[in-house]
Amino acid sequence: MAGMSARLAMGYRRRQLLLSTRLVRQVMQAWRELANPAQIDASWTILRSVLAQPVLRAREESAQLATDFYLEARREAGIDADGFSPPRPTPLTAERLNSTLDVTGPVEFKRAIASGKTPAQALDQAAVRMAGSTQYLALEGGRSVIRESVEQDERATGYARVTDNDPCAWCAMLASRGPVYKSAQTAGDPRQGGHRYHDLCGCQAVPSFTLDEPFIGIADKLYEDWKRETRGHGGKHAVNAFRRWWEAEGRIAYAPTASPP
Repeated sequence: MAGMSARLAMGYRRRQLLLSTRLVRQVMQAWRELANPAQIDASWTILRSVLAQPVLRAREESAQLATDFYLEARREAGIDADGFSPPRPTPLTAERLNSTLDVTGPVEFKRAIASGKTPAQALDQAAVRMAGSTQYLALEGGRSVIRESVEQDERATGYARVTDNDPCAWCAMLASRGPVYKSAQTAGDPRQGGHRYHDLCGCQAVPSFTLDEPFIGIADKLYEDWKRETRGHGGKHAVNAFRRWWEAEGRIAYAPTASPP
C-alpha cells in the first residue's frame, strides 16, 4: 500500500484552517456588533443563540471534511471499499456550548472591566477568548472523526499530527513523533497526548495505513531536532529541554522557511 501524500494531508489541513478562519470572523463580528457593554447581561441570551449557530454549522462542516478526507486517504492507500464508514463526530451538548460562550463572553467581559479595562477593551478581550474557544469546538468535530476512525478501522496503523508552520512547543513536540498515534497509550514516550489541542491550534490529525509512512510537512525535521535537543534526558526532562530550545531558538529557526497556510 502507498503512504499518505503530503498533497492530500496538507490540502485537508488548509480546508480546516479556512473553515476555522471564517468562523472566527463570524463570531467576532457578531459579538462586536451585537454585544451591549451597558447591558451585557440583558442582551446576552439572544446574542448567545446567534453565536451558537455558526459554531454548530462549522462543527458539522469540519466533521464532513474529515469524513471525506479519511475515505480519500483510504483510497489513496489502495484499500478497497470494504464497508468501513467513519463515525459521527463526538456530540456537542447545548450545556457545553452555552457554558463556553458564557465564560468567554459576559464573564470574560466583566473580568476585564474589574481589572480596569475600558468597555471597548473589555469587548476586545472577550472577543479574542471567544474566538479561540469556539474555533476549538468547531474543529473538534473533524478531529474526533479522524481519531475515532483510526481507533475503529482495522486497516489503520495510526495517525500523525500535522502542524502549521508556526506551532507552539507542545504541538511541535507531538508532531515530531510522526504517524505513531493509535490510542492514548504511547509506549512510554514522553511526547504523549497526540489527541490534545488548544484554542487557535492549527494542527490536524492525518491517518496512516502502513508501518513505514513518510513524515509530513515539518515533522521530519522536528524529529531530528527532538532527538538532538533531548539527548541524555528522559520523561518530563526531555519535554522541558525541547520546550526551552523551541522557545529560545527553535521556533525562530522554522519561521523563515514557513510557507503560506
